[in-house]
Amino acid sequence: FPEVGKFAFMVGVGGADGQVYVKKENGQVEQVGKSKLALVSGGWSHGITVFSEIIFFENEEAFHRFIDRKTFEFDDDAKVHEIHADETDQQADFGYHNGMATFVLPKKGETVDVSAQGQKF
Repeated sequence: FPEVGKFAFMVGVGGADGQVYVKKENGQVEQVGKSKLALVSGGWSHGITVFSEIIFFENEEAFHRFIDRKTFEFDDDAKVHEIHADETDQQADFGYHNGMATFVLPKKGETVDVSAQGQKF
């Protein structure tokens, strides 16, 4: 998801349109679909932020769990890793959770957030 927007004042809402890609055996990357993301948070939140989000799948089974459903939701113990351009340890092993590794890259804005949040695709 190249640009996900989130607005929050007590309750946060946001969303984005994204693309789904696969890396073929020959090493080329091909777009195989599109996805929509909707997010909501409840608790104490305030601000506006824009970020990019990318999801890597550990294997073909995890990929199909994502694409074969009409909707997909992160469970409440899903892990999302924030990355920054000045990261010194580019080889960090973040691991997969339920076959997925999710990363966000903040682009602009700021949100103060003490809330529970969910994402639905």
